[in-house]
This record gives sequence, structure tokens and C-alpha cells, in this order.
Amino acid sequence: MVAETHPLFGRLLPAVSFRRRGGVLLLVVTLPDGSPGTVRAEATNVFGEGADEDADTPGMVLTAAGLRELRRLVGQFSTSRNAAF
Repeated sequence: MVAETHPLFGRLLPAVSFRRRGGVLLLVVTLPDGSPGTVRAEATNVFGEGADEDADTPGMVLTAAGLRELRRLVGQFSTSRNAAF
């Protein structure tokens, strides 16, 4: 958490997904007790240090390694799907 006013400030929480409610981008996290919770994405550093807070788009969420892995998985899925036909 980045926002100093948040009760979980300074804690590192596992991020599960994003959700949008009422036009507000929320980050779904696993709270310390194991239950799911939502936090305004802007109250975190989920987009990295120095992210442009005024940007209309959230920016890159995956690391370069994560993007390569995603590409590999999509390619693997496409190949196996084409082989089925």
C-alpha cells in the first residue's frame, strides 16, 4: 500500500485481479487474514514507482518476463487448439 492514510500502509499484499466499480479502478487483494478485499488502485504502487497518476490508461502491469511467458502460453494454446482441428 502506498497511501499513508490507509490502515494497511507499508504491507505487501498478494494482488489477485482488477475490478472497476462506478468508474473507479480497484485492485482485488488477499488481506492478511486470508479474505479478499478491494483497494483503490491509485492508493497502491501496483503500476510501479513514478507511474503517471493522470494517465487515462493504467499502463504496463506485466514485467518483461511476464509478457514473454504470456506470449509463450498463448502460442502453446494456439498450437494445441489448431492440432485439435
